[in-house]
Formats: sequence, structure tokens, C-alpha cells
Amino acid sequence: MMFHEPWATAGSSDDPATGGTASWPERAGPARGDPLASPRPADGLPDAHPALDDAIASEVVPRIVLAHRPPASPPVAAAQGAPAGADIATLAEAARRNDLDAALALIERLCARGAGLETLYLDLVSPAAALLGQMWHDDTASIVEVTIGLACLQRLVHALAPAFHQDDLRPDPQRRVLLAPLPGEQHSFALVLVAEFLRRAGWSVDNGRVLSCAALCDLVRQQWFAVAGLSVSCTTRLDVIAAAVHALRHASCNSAIGVMVGGPLFRDHPEFVAQVGADAMALDARHAVVQAESLAALMAGRR
Repeated sequence: MMFHEPWATAGSSDDPATGGTASWPERAGPARGDPLASPRPADGLPDAHPALDDAIASEVVPRIVLAHRPPASPPVAAAQGAPAGADIATLAEAARRNDLDAALALIERLCARGAGLETLYLDLVSPAAALLGQMWHDDTASIVEVTIGLACLQRLVHALAPAFHQDDLRPDPQRRVLLAPLPGEQHSFALVLVAEFLRRAGWSVDNGRVLSCAALCDLVRQQWFAVAGLSVSCTTRLDVIAAAVHALRHASCNSAIGVMVGGPLFRDHPEFVAQVGADAMALDARHAVVQAESLAALMAGRR
């Protein structure tokens, strides 16, 4: 996890209702601020034009449906061998000590109890990464320890990749996705898992880059992507996110690029998805595959 200069540095408020630009908070806490109120419709407006109705039906409504779409599968009872809270803490501690052998041994024990790698990625590795972040926030771990821990978890995912990808679908050249943190934020470990799930589903994935807004725009201008996914972990400023989404769309050589967002802010306030100009949001790596598939199909119809 590397720190980079914020894309937007002026201003200090992190309330989404305020204007200007936001600095990157020193610590990434939970999103604050009340949801933005939707503008009240003006009275006495004439009836909408049929063409406008058609546009709303064909573009706006599907985007809202995607933005609020729940995960593909409803919650189910914990499977045999599923990790418990103690397992999450054990993995986080092993990662903080940079003990990859201990982390792999834990994975092996849980697999022997019947847990699958998909379950372990979503219910063990991802929560362990979140726990490391919370430990930093609570001052129970240093930034060096957290950085080492997240790097160890990334090495763990890399070590498990051959087993996870043994049944991958063949990549489709029309299914190219760009995954990146919001410009100005640090690399997001969540994107590592999202990339793994998308690759297994047959997507060609470009991820792992921490890009400035200008570099992100140059990339989508020069290379074709069906979908771009932005991870938002720190800022709660909707204007900053909206500016990045607008810049990405304007620069993209694919005029129908789909934009997907993820992070605690959108998980807690899915109504913000449309407000920042995105098309969909993902709750986790598995849900990201469902959303990317639906979004690519929707946008293909607009080209």
C-alpha cells in the first residue's frame, strides 16, 4: 500500500453536501454526512416529451436498477468449514507479521474442513484486510505493519491463484475492464479480489495502478474498455467522485463505457451512485462480476 499525493488538495470538509475539493483524510473512517436531498420537482412543468420518456425508459431506469441491484444469491447459512471471527483475527495477525506460511496453513486447515476458495476470499481474506485497516484506525497497528500485512495478503492471493483459476472461462476481447482507486487515493486491496473474480469469469482485467486523474484519462483514451471500476475508500465528497467519473467518460475512446463504483460510501448509500454519474455499484468481488456482466450488456446496446 503506497501513499500518493491527493488528486484534489484544496479544502478540508468531507461532507458530501459541501462544494469545492477535498483533501484525503488522515484516517479513513466511516462515511459521514446525511444523504443529499433530491431536488424537489418544480410545479407547473409541461408534460414530458415522448422522446424524453423513451430516453428515461432505455437509459436512466436500467442504470437505477443496476445501482440498487442486490447480490445474485441471497444470504445463506454458513457453510461447513466457513471461517469464524477467530480465523479472521488469526489471518490478520499472521499477515501483520508477514508470515505467509502461517496464512497458507490457515487456508489449508479451512479447506480441509470443507471451505472453498471463493468463500475464503470473501469471508476470510477480505475481512482480514478490513481488520488491518481498522487496527490502524484504532492505533493498535502502525502504518508500516498494515502495509506489510496488506502486501502479505496480496502475496497470499497470488499463491492461491493457480487453484482459484483452474476453471477460468476463456477471456473475451470485448470484455475488458479497468479497475483503479479513485484518483488521489491509495491502492485498494479490494480491487485485488475483484480482479481475481473477474478474470475467472473470462474478463481481461487491467488493475493494480494508482493513477492521477490525467493518467487515468490518458489510459481510457488510448485503450478500449467495456467497463471501468473505481474503488472509493477514503473521500466522502460526492463532487470529487463525480468529477472523476465525468472526466473518465469524457476521455474514453468507448463512448458507451460503463462505470461501476464500490466502497463503504456506496454500500451504505446506494442512492449516491446515480448522483456521481456512475452506472452501477458492487458490494463485493462476487457481486462485481454480476454487475459488470449486466453493465456490459446494457452499454453494448447503446453503441
